[in-house]
Amino acid sequence: MESDYDARAELHEVHMPPVWERLRSVIGDAFGDIGPDGVIVDIGAGSGLGAAMVASVTGAEIIALEPNPTMRAMLVARLDTAGVLDRVTVLPDAVPDGLEDLPRQVDGIIAAHMLGHLTDATRASLLDWVAASLASGRSALLTVSADAEAEGEAPAVEERSVGRLVYRVTHQPSTPGRYEGLFEVIDDQQRVVRSLQDATSWESVTVDDVRAALAGQAVEVTEPQTGVAIVTKPAAS
Repeated sequence: MESDYDARAELHEVHMPPVWERLRSVIGDAFGDIGPDGVIVDIGAGSGLGAAMVASVTGAEIIALEPNPTMRAMLVARLDTAGVLDRVTVLPDAVPDGLEDLPRQVDGIIAAHMLGHLTDATRASLLDWVAASLASGRSALLTVSADAEAEGEAPAVEERSVGRLVYRVTHQPSTPGRYEGLFEVIDDQQRVVRSLQDATSWESVTVDDVRAALAGQAVEVTEPQTGVAIVTKPAAS
């Protein structure tokens, strides 16, 4: 069964705040000096955790693309709570078509936890757009697969407590090009009260894959921490 984000959203998103917290320092380094005249684009913005974090380190305008309506509802609610809706535009668009409606030049780009969902052709289109659209001296932050993930590690289990319940996800071995996971909600009697077996298309995309895709483009690719690729367009000399 292919992933249905409307069914998966709650069970998936409860595990994402710690994942995003690991990106806080690199987000600050990449975007912290962008002022209110700048524009940052968040591709596949999801529930808005990244957009809210970006908004906390910069006064720039943010344009968030998120095609799923459930995720967009969470995104708008989160940004409203953060008090930044006045400078965030939320578009219901997916790549590559949604790229056509964005500014021709932007001061920052974030594409996190979404490259693996794209087809090879769509991912190539997105990376071409990143290289063409970044302003001189500016950067894009992409999350990528660690080498161990690309090679297929043993299943990992993540848990978070929500009141009296524990939300657990077990990442299961799967065939290349797919992700499979078991989401469970467990009560204080250790009973599984809800569960969802999830499967979706997912390609492991490493920093070397990003470098290869951008070879010949006027950008530099660095890896400031495991699982993060920073694409920078050098400042004009």
